Amino acid sequence: MKTHHRKNHLALTLVVGASLLLASPLLRAHDDKKEAGHGETAKPTTAATVLDKAHGLHMEIVEQVKAKNLKSVHELAEQLTETLNMLPGLSKDLPAEKLKRVEGAVKNLAKALDAMHDAADEGRQDGTEKQLGAVESLLKVVAAQYPKVEMSGHDHK
Repeated sequence: MKTHHRKNHLALTLVVGASLLLASPLLRAHDDKKEAGHGETAKPTTAATVLDKAHGLHMEIVEQVKAKNLKSVHELAEQLTETLNMLPGLSKDLPAEKLKRVEGAVKNLAKALDAMHDAADEGRQDGTEKQLGAVESLLKVVAAQYPKVEMSGHDHK
């Protein structure tokens, strides 16, 4: 009887163990999907939505620089660069000349945003403000290529 009971116990343990092993990757995959979607907004699918998102990020950067909160500038600048990099691909309906201006401005914006977050990382308020001015000028160039899009400059000192 004891042997039979041990066999049943062993079989039950194996079944439970196997079930846990098999279910674990499925549960992890479900959690990964939840985490990937958590806190993220959908990627913009039109130039207009990219410009709106870029405008919002730009306003956040201006606010942080005005408040002399340079630590948050790095992440915001990277988000803005990533957002703006989507713009040329979503702007194929622009005339060739305007698309070329957008592509050039986006490349220059990536450099200016990189320099701005470097200055912010180093705690240089003046350097951050200077690069923010360059970013704002380039954003105006980008906005001018699209109908009815206006990105206003702000005094950020």
